[in-house]
Amino acid sequence: MSVPPSNAYGIPEIPKSQLSHSNTFHRLERLPSLKLNPCCPYPIAAASAEPLLSEPPVEASTPLNSPNPGRQLTVLSVTLQRIIFILMVILVNLSLAAATLIGKQRNIRFAFIVLFKAKDYICVVISIFTLVGSAIRRTFNNPSVVPRQWILSLIPTYNESEKQILKCISSLRDNDLGNHRQILVVIMDGKPKQLRSGMSRVVFDDKRPYYSLKYTSCQLHITAGWLHQTAAILIEKAKNCGKKDSLVLCHDLFNFPRNNMPSYSWQLREEMWKAVLPALIEEHWKEFKGFNGVFCTDADSNLGKGCLRLLMEAVARDKNAIAAAGTVFVEQEPGFEWSFWNLHQQFQYTFSQFVRRRAEGHIGKVTCLPGCVTMIAVRKEMAGAIQMYAGPQGTDRRLTYAMLSQGHNLSTLFVPKAVSETVAPQCLKHYLSQRRRWGSNSYFNSYFYLCGKKMSPITRVSAASDTARQTLVYCRVLNTIFFISSLVWSSRKPDTLLVLIAGQLPLAWYAICLFIEPELRRRARKLVIGLFVNKLVSSSLAIIVFTLVVFNLGNHAWGMSGVTATSTPPTAPNPSPRPKMAERNGANPLKEPTPPDVGSIKIEVMGDA
Repeated sequence: MSVPPSNAYGIPEIPKSQLSHSNTFHRLERLPSLKLNPCCPYPIAAASAEPLLSEPPVEASTPLNSPNPGRQLTVLSVTLQRIIFILMVILVNLSLAAATLIGKQRNIRFAFIVLFKAKDYICVVISIFTLVGSAIRRTFNNPSVVPRQWILSLIPTYNESEKQILKCISSLRDNDLGNHRQILVVIMDGKPKQLRSGMSRVVFDDKRPYYSLKYTSCQLHITAGWLHQTAAILIEKAKNCGKKDSLVLCHDLFNFPRNNMPSYSWQLREEMWKAVLPALIEEHWKEFKGFNGVFCTDADSNLGKGCLRLLMEAVARDKNAIAAAGTVFVEQEPGFEWSFWNLHQQFQYTFSQFVRRRAEGHIGKVTCLPGCVTMIAVRKEMAGAIQMYAGPQGTDRRLTYAMLSQGHNLSTLFVPKAVSETVAPQCLKHYLSQRRRWGSNSYFNSYFYLCGKKMSPITRVSAASDTARQTLVYCRVLNTIFFISSLVWSSRKPDTLLVLIAGQLPLAWYAICLFIEPELRRRARKLVIGLFVNKLVSSSLAIIVFTLVVFNLGNHAWGMSGVTATSTPPTAPNPSPRPKMAERNGANPLKEPTPPDVGSIKIEVMGDA
């Protein structure tokens, strides 16, 4: 099957009659025709292979003779898998606990400490040497000047309040971009907001049917214009389709296109590049050659000054960089500045980022790019990454793996000075719901890094360490109890103290980071208190969280969301209006057409969307 001919801008010229469901789409005729710049082709022209738009969406995303994506595990199958998994975890922990009790206790406990903290030790060594090397390089080499970059900032929303969304938009608008430019894309996922009322000028307004990654049909309401003095595109879904669907839709429209992108996304992409973007970019259209980066954040995040510029320039300076992540802090909501949950989570966030993620960033292999502060490069490898990410399983860590698996040379970076603050759970129920989801994502995606393709050896070692730490959480707590008892009752206290000091090396490095990092110094008092809070409750919470992960194997529900001080309060659904006469008689002109065979399609969602 050959690729259809393309026009001067790299867009395949397909007759409308050949487009699947073409009768459900229409062109926007009320906008005047815009003169496009032939010297600046669309970035889709550089894609490795164009998808065939003549194929229906289901066939385009499902290869011939492939297993049915709608295969769903039965309750018996899920229960059997859970039982086997639980028995394996219990057996491994009991075996190591018995070895601790029967064998040479001191040597085994010391070996456990080294095993459980091996990753942190390696991270500290990497950070020390690379920081010294970076300081020497900066002394002799000034960073190169980055030319103007075009950034597409994505804000997916669901349960966040309009106050939170507008606060996030303001932090993006006033972000000190320097010479760079940005366009906002706000995707409202099933919960309408009154954002259109704040638009000062509208250049595009249209509605069209849409077919989501959950194999459900709904309607998109697309509005483009200026929102609070910022060029913005608002996309509202009539149904909740998941955050993953919003991310894939955004990359389908503005990044390099995946080979199996459905025809309706192709048509919407063409309309964006022919009508919407020229109207938003206006006088800069002649110099516009496509976006350089897609910045991903959350609607409940507040970005620090210069965050986008720092991330975009870091990606632009590294030819192998496919993405860069910033630092995530807990936002101090009014009245919650000194709350137990904020203190506990602030320490957890900063320790994992400045001890572990920083070392991963130095070697260019950050394994989890946070969804609230990540800059993704616009490059051809993203087509394959999004094609993999659009499959049944999808999380932040899964997307990061999909990026790194596109090539051994690709790197993911960490930029500590690019700061974002996000709201955190403020009750035990919400905390456990979030950590059950995060723990499940972290644990099972570690197997991808351990056994997946094109992973570096150090990434595989790191994944093995993470898997062991989580699997042996019960044995770790038992070993800690034995260690404390030996510290109190043993006559060989010098040896025990030496082991204790060696075990605190990562914490000592974190203390040094408190002095050398300005953002940590600003929060030093709360971080020190958070350290003691964490020491008191971390062991018990770790056991509870991993137990929830084990007993919820196969449960991919998102859980609680938006339960914060400023989130949208739950509202009762509005009563359905009285149906019109035509609808009572069986005719519903507003009902969206259903694609063929949708009723026979199901999908097994293997991870959080």
